[in-house]
Amino acid sequence: MNTIFSPLYLKTSAVIISIVAIFSISGGGDYEDGYWEKQNSTFSPEVFVNDKSCEPLFFSNPVIYGYENYWVSYSNRFVGYQVDDWNTYLNNEISKEELQTIIGSDSLNNVLSKIDTAIKNDKPNSTSKRYNLDNVKVKEFFKFINLAKSLESSTNFYPEWDYKTETYSQSPKVKSTELKNIEKLYTETKDVFLKEKYWFLNLKASFYSENQNNTISFFNATAALVSKSINYYRALSYVAGVNYKQKKYALSNYQYAVVFENCPSLRNESTFNFRPQETKDFNESLKMVKNDNEKAALWALFGYYADPVEAISKIYEIDPKNKHLAYLLTRAVNAEEHNFNKTEYRKYSSNATVHDSKLDERLYKLVNDIASKKNTLTPYMWHIVTGYFETIKGNYSKATTCFNDAKNCAPESSLVQKQIKLFEIFNQVSKTKVMNTSTENELLPSLTWLYELDKKSHEYYDESIEFRNEDAKLRTSFLVVWTKSYISKLYKKQKNEVMAELFSRESNFYASEERLKKMQKYFIENKNTPWDKFAQSLYSVTLDDIYEYKGILYAYKNQIDKAIAEFKKCNKADNLYGNPFNGKIMDCIQCDHFAKQKTKYTKLAFLEKIKEIQNNIANGVDVHSGNILLGNAFYNMSYYGNARFFYDNPIIDQYGNYIDEEYDGILMSNTFAENYYQKALSTAQNDEEKAKATYLLTKIERNKFYLSDAFKPYEVDYIIFDGYKKLKQNYSNTKYYQEVIRECGYFSRYAEY
Repeated sequence: MNTIFSPLYLKTSAVIISIVAIFSISGGGDYEDGYWEKQNSTFSPEVFVNDKSCEPLFFSNPVIYGYENYWVSYSNRFVGYQVDDWNTYLNNEISKEELQTIIGSDSLNNVLSKIDTAIKNDKPNSTSKRYNLDNVKVKEFFKFINLAKSLESSTNFYPEWDYKTETYSQSPKVKSTELKNIEKLYTETKDVFLKEKYWFLNLKASFYSENQNNTISFFNATAALVSKSINYYRALSYVAGVNYKQKKYALSNYQYAVVFENCPSLRNESTFNFRPQETKDFNESLKMVKNDNEKAALWALFGYYADPVEAISKIYEIDPKNKHLAYLLTRAVNAEEHNFNKTEYRKYSSNATVHDSKLDERLYKLVNDIASKKNTLTPYMWHIVTGYFETIKGNYSKATTCFNDAKNCAPESSLVQKQIKLFEIFNQVSKTKVMNTSTENELLPSLTWLYELDKKSHEYYDESIEFRNEDAKLRTSFLVVWTKSYISKLYKKQKNEVMAELFSRESNFYASEERLKKMQKYFIENKNTPWDKFAQSLYSVTLDDIYEYKGILYAYKNQIDKAIAEFKKCNKADNLYGNPFNGKIMDCIQCDHFAKQKTKYTKLAFLEKIKEIQNNIANGVDVHSGNILLGNAFYNMSYYGNARFFYDNPIIDQYGNYIDEEYDGILMSNTFAENYYQKALSTAQNDEEKAKATYLLTKIERNKFYLSDAFKPYEVDYIIFDGYKKLKQNYSNTKYYQEVIRECGYFSRYAEY
């Protein structure tokens, strides 16, 4: 097959052939990128194409997940149009609000059924006086609506997937008798408005009927008598769907192109149902066009699926002011960005340079050529793209000229002006090769503006009621990340590790004692130039965080004096969530957090209490109980305990149930807890104390097992620990033993045998 179209799209199309023209997956052939379009792009199509009908066609626009939710909005998308239509016809005899309910929902179906019965029995007065059925137009409205709703089991059918047969459920077909009735009403109706309504209903019913061929024959015989309204193009979509099923691909695709061109509200559907199977299908469709607009529409669809560069070139030859050029250019540019940002673009910062190894030369030359002629509907857009590409090619002066040309002919739109400035910043940063006082001062105003704009552009907006914050249309995220990374690499190349870290954090930066000291010294020296203040505002670590980080590491080494000294330097006083000296039979972190606490411990107070207990033990005071408390303290400040908050620190940055390998040996270790529990066992005075120490040691034995290769989920996920054996053998006479049986299910099952 000599195909020019996306294989992904053709696979998707095969799924929806049976429901063409009524249901299509929305979102574009590039769905795998989805949300990430704004994370790897700076060129925002929404800024340049102010046409809602084109938004689903933008590159990487995400598919709609959750077909059920989409089905509700899709099947009701013409309700507003129908409400306005009927309201005008009825001279507001029925309010728009009530028409919305009648046409767009099923909530009044019982009322409609009664009205239908009354009309058929010629007893309109037998129904509620809510509606004036003596009014001929009102009566005809209800006749039509009841007939249309009677077909909805077929026309509004939602396909369900059957996992047993691996097929979609099939909709019930409209019967031939029902079709004949609708056609008769169309023929006999003299009212022009109603006649068009029955005309469309007949075509819609035919499409979902036992005889789809009637769709084409009826349309061909009557279409010339109908106005070119939305209903006309909806009907043409049904005809195109039938032609496709009959493998008349060229004709079907030509008809979808006509719909695409002339009916914006159907542009989405016509795009996703346009599907040539081979190149010859497309060429045959081109031979059918009746004017340049239809030819341009075909090329616009070609550009969506196959080659936007060729499509732009062809449409430009046809008409430099064609409206589809703008949307195709956004797709072409976003596709280039997608390519850069997945490959070379992300590498720009690694060697502090910019190059054009991935730029499509055909697109570059074409855009330059069109921009130079200044004869499109949006000449500023072409200048902007040319400037963007010149930056990528390293032609920074040319890029500046292009952006100035864009500003000279751009509309007085805040978004357009901001979009131009984004690319000017990209150009400004790209041409920077050395970081010094001069370049820092030059970049500071631009970067300050960019990062503030980025914050604003992420403010909440609701697409259903338009953008609450217009700046959310701009794509700033990638440029922010890229500029930080680029500047960081320049500093790194110049051996300035501190400034490099301030602009782009390295996860293991503080693993180096030398780099930690450099950063600490930098903060202590209180660098406060405008550039330093700006760099520090981007950084998520403070001097207090560094002191705390050092104190935490000392604590896990049981160097408590040093840990206390570091914590005393930082101004942090957050309380731990649970009592860190508790040692429960069952580990339940949240239970400990919710439990009432007589004493609230800050991290510093916790360490000072540990030091106090250590001193008591050294002096022979409360040796057994002290060792138990110290064991509990070190257990709870590990991953397994109720004091995980102790290691809550932006440098360590370990939260939840996953611990990075770098911190495994620290946070998953119970070495000191085990040592203290062993000392508690050796100094125990009775069986109760020995039982408790033995069980607490067993918890550590259990944790070691789950970290070892012996643990195999669903195979070997439980063993009889030595501590269990000792507890049962030596301390079954204790109260603590009975408490363990009540609280520990594993041990209670073992104890039964």
